[in-house]
Amino acid sequence: MKLWPSRSAAREPDDAAAASTTRRSTRTRQKRFYGWNLVGASAVINGVGGSLHWQGFTVFFLPVSQGLGLSSAQTALPFALSRAEGGLVGPITGWLIDRFGVRPLMFFGTLATGVGYIWLSQTNTYLAFVLVYLFVVSLGSSTGFMQATTSALNTWFVRQRGIVMGINSAAFRLGGAIMVPLLSIAVLRWGWEAAAFYVGIGMIVLIAPLALLFKRSPESIGQRPDGDPPPESVAGRTTSAVSARPDEEDDWTTKEALRSKAFWVLATGTVLRMSVHGAVFVHFVPILVWKGEDQQVAANLIGLLALCSVPVILLFGWLSDRFSRQKMLTFSYSSSAASLFLLTMVDGTWPIFGAMLLFAGSEAGSSLNWALVGDLFGRRNFATIRGMLAPLYNTALFVTPVATGWVFDETGSYRISLLVGAVVMLLAAFTFLQLKASVRTAKS
Repeated sequence: MKLWPSRSAAREPDDAAAASTTRRSTRTRQKRFYGWNLVGASAVINGVGGSLHWQGFTVFFLPVSQGLGLSSAQTALPFALSRAEGGLVGPITGWLIDRFGVRPLMFFGTLATGVGYIWLSQTNTYLAFVLVYLFVVSLGSSTGFMQATTSALNTWFVRQRGIVMGINSAAFRLGGAIMVPLLSIAVLRWGWEAAAFYVGIGMIVLIAPLALLFKRSPESIGQRPDGDPPPESVAGRTTSAVSARPDEEDDWTTKEALRSKAFWVLATGTVLRMSVHGAVFVHFVPILVWKGEDQQVAANLIGLLALCSVPVILLFGWLSDRFSRQKMLTFSYSSSAASLFLLTMVDGTWPIFGAMLLFAGSEAGSSLNWALVGDLFGRRNFATIRGMLAPLYNTALFVTPVATGWVFDETGSYRISLLVGAVVMLLAAFTFLQLKASVRTAKS
């Protein structure tokens, strides 16, 4: 009989205690992961500021058109030109975000957007409206909302990229569900000029200060993506599955991405789906008015669609971290195509809304689209690579809203535009189904 435990046995309680301590410290570290602060800040920025800017344009559409005596094509032109402008500056703003971080670009971008809306409220000619919208509001928004927040989230999350992108996108839609009807009430009651003024004040007071919460990367404050523990703290190992993840180690340069087949397939799918999505949301209120709805009812239906999209976006984001994002995008855009087909055939408020609900697929697809950029090309140059997509999809966003307005001016109907949009959405669905990761053949 041994009176004393063996040396190895004596170590067992200490090892167990050490492992327990490590697990406790890991849980504490995960609870304190700073990345979730950025998820919350991004949700507010896009839910309030982003939804007012991007989804609010359709509410301003008819009042601005009537107030300035414009055709549908003329009213759509400032939005279309801002997309062309976004295409030109997208690669530059992406490079600036990767070079200097999200915080300064977001702060000055949201500040400029707020000042622009206040200035916009003082314009009384079409030329002044176009110039302020293009060179103040649009330039500021190019770095103030989605491009900045998706870049930050891609830097702070890898394994949970789909769900956090989904939260960001869902917040944008939830904000739209609340803000679009409220904005419509303000526009109809006080005029679009007063509404634009208060949108500007809100951007400056509520949105711009949130940019100060953004830190450059988890590594810059001693953390790791997703709140994972550092490799040396995992049971004494010097490496871990986390540290070896291809997502983290396989950061593509911009040149490598541009030479890959995956980039151009992704670009094609993005252009196709955004050309339709952008045109529909610029003209959504006019489309519903054409279908016989009152302007306020139309705004309420768009808000209700955004509200119903929120759980769909969150579910798709969660599922996409477990299953193929490409197949989910194929399903999403097939659903959106069906929505546009049905809108040409149904009448009555609730049948119209039933058709609109299928367009939630396009809403859910947005976050998965941007998550794919990180999946394919990594974290380091995400904003620059995403920015290189901007000239392509913004060219489409320049053409399709104006073309949709022109067709309506000529025919008095949105039927042709909706049918063409449905076909293009089906092409987008097929394109994403073909998307596969490329293999790197050279370093740059």
